Formats: sequence, C-alpha cells, structure tokens
Amino acid sequence: MLTNLKNADIKELSEVYDSENRDSFISLYLDMDSQDNKFVGRRKTTCKSVLKEDKELSDNFENTMQMMEEYLNKGGREKGQKGVAMFASNIHNFFRAYKLAMPVENLLVVDTSPYIRPLARLVDEYEAFGLVLLDSQRAKIYVVSSGKVEYKKKKAKDIINKHKKGGMSQARFQRLRKGAINHFLKDVAEDVEKVFSNDDVVKIIIAGSGNAKIMFKNILPSAIKSKIVDIIDMDFDEAEDRLVSKAEGIVLEDEKETSERNVSRLRDEILRNGLAVHGLKETMDAVINGQMELLLVSKGYKIRGWICEKCQAVDSGVKDRCPYCGSRTSGVDVIEEIIEFAERTDTKIEFVEDNLGLDELGGVGGLLRFK
Repeated sequence: MLTNLKNADIKELSEVYDSENRDSFISLYLDMDSQDNKFVGRRKTTCKSVLKEDKELSDNFENTMQMMEEYLNKGGREKGQKGVAMFASNIHNFFRAYKLAMPVENLLVVDTSPYIRPLARLVDEYEAFGLVLLDSQRAKIYVVSSGKVEYKKKKAKDIINKHKKGGMSQARFQRLRKGAINHFLKDVAEDVEKVFSNDDVVKIIIAGSGNAKIMFKNILPSAIKSKIVDIIDMDFDEAEDRLVSKAEGIVLEDEKETSERNVSRLRDEILRNGLAVHGLKETMDAVINGQMELLLVSKGYKIRGWICEKCQAVDSGVKDRCPYCGSRTSGVDVIEEIIEFAERTDTKIEFVEDNLGLDELGGVGGLLRFK
C-alpha cells in the first residue's frame, strides 16, 4: 500500500538518534524507475570500507542492510509506486519504510540519525489538496495527498434540463430547476466542508464547465473559500489522471508563488527589525528555542558542521569533542539538523527555489512566533 506521508511521520523520524554519537542509522532512498541497478552495491562497498575499523558499526551496517534488502525483496512494487524511503538500525531495533507515489533520487546515508531532508521536501512539495469537479447535477470530490488520490466521492441528482410543452409555465419551470440545482450544490458543499476542513488539506481547486462552479464557490463557507487557489474549466467526463495531473501543476505553481511571497515577507520583517531571522546562527538558535513559525530553506543549501547527540549541541565547522559536555561529536549537514529540530517543534518548513532571493540572506531564515 502506498504511504500517505504526514508531518507526523517526519516528526517521529526527527526524534530518533543515537545518543552515543555512533553512525548507526541507515537512510535509503530509491527511485523505482532508476536505470542505475548497481547504486546500492556501490554505496555498500564504500560504507563498509569506511566502517571496517569499528566491528560494532560494521556488523550493524551489514545487519541493517540485510533488513532493508529483505524488505525490498518481499515487499514488491505497488501500482503507482515511484520511490521508496527506508530508515533502519539493527542496534536500535528500528525500521520504517515508506512506499512513495513521488519520485526520489537514489541516496544511501549512514549517520547518527535518520536523514529526513528529502522526505521533508516531499511533504512540502506534495501537500494534500482538495479537488471538486462538478456541473449542475453531478460532482466528484477528491483529496490528493503524497502524489496520489487518497479520497474520492461521487454525488449526482436527477434534475430535469428541458421544459416540456404544456403543464407549468416556462418561468415556473426555471424557478424549480434553479432551486433543485441550488439544493444539490448546497448538499455537495456540506460534504466538501466535512472533508476539506481538515488542516492537512491546505489548497482547493474547483473545476467544471458552465456556471455551476461559480455558484458553488459562492455558497461555500469562508474558511473553505479561503483555501481555493484556482477555478478552472474542465469537462465533467475528463479522465481522472488528466484532471489530477492538471490540478497538481496548478498547486505546484501556487506553491512557488507562496514561496516568493514568504521570502518577500522575510525581507520586510528583517528591514523593520521585526519577527524574522536569517543566516545560520540566528536561524538555528530560533529553531532550537521554539521561536520559529515558518522555516525557509534554499533547496540546494548545505553546510558542514558537527553535532553532539548527547547534549544536542550543533554548530558549523569541525570539532572532534563537544565544547559543552566533552562527548565525541559527529560530522553533519547543519541544515539537516536545523530541519530535524524544526520538525520536533512543529515548525512549518518550506523549501525555496535557489533563485528566489533567500541565498542572499544566508540560504536559511524564517518568520518567528515571538522574539
């Protein structure tokens, strides 16, 4: 079964680490359509050569990779699956696997904790959205999450479209027909409110032909209406995959526009000395202190640093021993550690295209809850 990725999944992974700073966790991302069949073998050979001087970690690597390979061999590939992400440690008796409808790049990381950055990016880029396709007497309601249709409901009502000669007047017929259409659309709106009120559904698209979609929008409650990002013309009998694909494109474009607005907000707050930070040190401190409301990260930004898993100190540069508790440290991507801290404190994370101006502010920053 394909995984419906949630922020809760990422948060759980962010809270897992080796308190002794051992490289005991393996994170494996695989593109199911990749032509590189030897990727895992090459990375295994490289990692084994690095770990061979430490028998405990070498044995853990072998046993953990065996767990992962057994899962891949037994699990098979689901319909629509494009990727898989696995996080495991034999020493810690830990294993999580996610079958993904979204593509991922091949990656195998051995570290003191699960490497969650690619997964966090997927959650940001493939946020759940609602889709309503309707005309005056038929409706389809969808929730698309993690690149797949997670929920679908159909509704229909038999409404007479043509006035027969004789009997009631044309004007009365039109009034009755309009009333029946309004009743049907209100019925659909009630279902939509129940399904889309969930905080996981952050964007909504309304599609259809004719005036029904505009009438429908106008009767929606304001909380639902505020989530609408576009209203598009679409034949009701359009193929589902084409409909969903078009809606996904609209949502991704809206996400880019949202990123542009958020970077602009960040700049404005910085100029006013308001609720914003930028640059590595200020951003890291704000995230660790639970001040951050929205963390903005340039997609390609990485910086070398260290972490002490024992006292959770982290900084850029190189240090063999923690300056605070004296424990052995591990080399890390500091941005990955900031992302993990952000997940633990329920901070929303947004990955920004490299050309939107965040690089000029240090590649990382965010809007604060408080100072």
